Amino acid sequence: MSAASPEPLLEIEGISVRFGGLIAIADLTFDVGEGEIVSLIGPNGAGKTTAFNAITGYLQPTSGEVRYRNRRLTGMKPNQVAGIGVVRTFQKTSLFAGNTVFENVLIGLHKAGKQTLAGILLRLPGMREEERRLRAQAQEVLEFIGLAHRAEELASALPYGEQRLLEIAVGLAARPEMLLLDEPASGMNPAETVAFMKMVQQIRGRGITILLVEHDMRMVMGISDRVVVLNQGVVIAEGPPAAIQRDPEVIRAYLGSGAARA
Repeated sequence: MSAASPEPLLEIEGISVRFGGLIAIADLTFDVGEGEIVSLIGPNGAGKTTAFNAITGYLQPTSGEVRYRNRRLTGMKPNQVAGIGVVRTFQKTSLFAGNTVFENVLIGLHKAGKQTLAGILLRLPGMREEERRLRAQAQEVLEFIGLAHRAEELASALPYGEQRLLEIAVGLAARPEMLLLDEPASGMNPAETVAFMKMVQQIRGRGITILLVEHDMRMVMGISDRVVVLNQGVVIAEGPPAAIQRDPEVIRAYLGSGAARA
């Protein structure tokens, strides 16, 4: 972790989201520096997934602005946000259950190809060279994520922890500059979580910036450069993990008295 603050890659300024009379997020402001791992934490219903949705175009904020590399994301559709390099996973696993593990990653890669996805999957004439290239890339992603041995299995047949890994593989196949992970360790056992923590560091090693929503505090405190804490739609603390663990308001609202030992 560098002592100098990296240049902001993603900037969230004054985002508010209201659903009728309910305020889901109020004046949310923070940034994510290039190359950082930043975690967004808080109790259930604090507004974390709503923030992800506002950043990635799945809902439009009532007020405020999101910028990526000084480009305004607010008002863009999800596919447009993904197209400029900001890719997300979901709290509930979103896969093509009837396709194989390999085909799921190939679908994630289709943006890198010049041919249509249908043509690649159906192996239409004139597409074999591109097919070979994309298939080699899909194999590399699966090897990196640790699912190469599952390549020909249906996505629906994987254990839940491996389905979470496959969703991340699909996200990586889309060639992100920034990856937003919504509770990626959900359903993983302790050994899988430890392995996943190492993988997140390896993903950062590929030059990918990471914004993470996660409830596993050992994971959050173990891999984050900074932590942003939400409670009832409002940021109550922001800083390095050690400072967050000692913050009285965070302990009271979320971490509990055992935080110092986590």
